[in-house]
Amino acid sequence: MNKDIDDLRRKVFSKGGGDSGQVFHGVVIAVDEKEFTCTVKCDGLVDYYDVRLRGLVKPELEGFAFIPAVGSTVLVCRIGGSNELFVCQYTEVDKFFLTSGDISLTFDQEKIEVLKGDKVSVLIDTDSMVVNADQATIKAGSGGLTLTKGSSGLKKTLDDLLTAIQKLTVTTGTGPSGPPINMADFTKIQQDLSNYLEG
Repeated sequence: MNKDIDDLRRKVFSKGGGDSGQVFHGVVIAVDEKEFTCTVKCDGLVDYYDVRLRGLVKPELEGFAFIPAVGSTVLVCRIGGSNELFVCQYTEVDKFFLTSGDISLTFDQEKIEVLKGDKVSVLIDTDSMVVNADQATIKAGSGGLTLTKGSSGLKKTLDDLLTAIQKLTVTTGTGPSGPPINMADFTKIQQDLSNYLEG
């Protein structure tokens, strides 16, 4: 019964020219992430191309954009009395974009990425979180923490420090002293670094 009513409603709108505010549902069959458009198939018969996912079809625009999953159902609205269409409701979203100035946020099922210009970024994925600020990097993952700047890293610096302490000798009036008497403590600290630090 509902399908009969929907069919009748579509026929009335198409004959009377009163479809300027028409909303219809369809299935997303293709997505163009560069242009922020998609192709929607309606009733398994008609394909609508270049259906907008943003206010205008300009990839350089700022603002929000949802990328629907291919195969998902969406509601599509007509813009005024024109043939231009936009997705007004989603049932499943694959990605989400937000851009404002030199900041961008991308969110999908595998990662969250925030970029500020070309020097600062945050990436969170299934294995780790990485923060980059120019040449400095902080990474937290299952293997531990990584803190680096350029070619220097916290783990290497601490490891080198502990190695130097273990080799420490002091010149005395009777010659050089022996190795530190607490050498085992320094060795234990050095080995413990691998439990929480990488790189």
